[in-house]
Amino acid sequence: MIIANPIYDVTFKRLLENDSAAKFIIGTILDCDVLSLEPTIQERTDVDKETGKITLFRMDFAATIETRDEGRKRVIIEMQKALHLGDIYRFKNYLGEEYKRSEYPIISIYILGFNLSVDSPAFAARPDCWDLTTNEKLDINDSFVEHLTHKAYFVQTLRIKPSFNTKLEKLLSIFEQANFVGGSKTTKDFALEDDGELKDVLKVLHYAVADKAARDALDKEEYYNEAMEGMFGEKDRKLAENKVTMEKQEKEIAELRRQIEKLKAGN
Repeated sequence: MIIANPIYDVTFKRLLENDSAAKFIIGTILDCDVLSLEPTIQERTDVDKETGKITLFRMDFAATIETRDEGRKRVIIEMQKALHLGDIYRFKNYLGEEYKRSEYPIISIYILGFNLSVDSPAFAARPDCWDLTTNEKLDINDSFVEHLTHKAYFVQTLRIKPSFNTKLEKLLSIFEQANFVGGSKTTKDFALEDDGELKDVLKVLHYAVADKAARDALDKEEYYNEAMEGMFGEKDRKLAENKVTMEKQEKEIAELRRQIEKLKAGN
């Protein structure tokens, strides 16, 4: 089956605007049942000609989800997608703004077109709580704590390998950056022709290939991405690498100071 590449804003936006497809994507990544989903914020990748400011693709939802461990709850699902490494540090600004206005716990999902240092196609960062006096892990379900911390899920599209054993693997395989057709990365040949679990997602992506307006928008976005990579790609990668190095050095310095203070206290 020929489908549009979901890493592009044009097709990813269409997926998230389809209620059934969006619930399947979010529910599969979070491993939960998505009972309701209401879009609250949309932003597209673009460059302001006057300011030169770059915005990422972002779509937020107010959602009711149900999990095996926590039951039913209201949350904000924050979905962000970026193709370039330098974009990751802009996520912090968006998250800070969300904290200001959100009345529900925040769960972030990042779809990345580049690799982090974690050797996994998809992983989760779930903040744990620890008793500082006993160093024991705590099982906490407190709304105040939830509002000041957040869970984050990461999908690294360049690390995805074809596999269809589980629902998650099937979903991830759609984002695999391979099997392109027609000399362009905007469309790809997907191995599964008909799958009940992926039906709504595949329908959206297959229809986008047949829609002339969508194809034109995909071609325009591909040209834009290649131009941006040519102008800023290497610069952004170096800045991101330098920032990671600086953060690592700051942690090492902080640990050294802690050890020195500990030695002083022992004397």
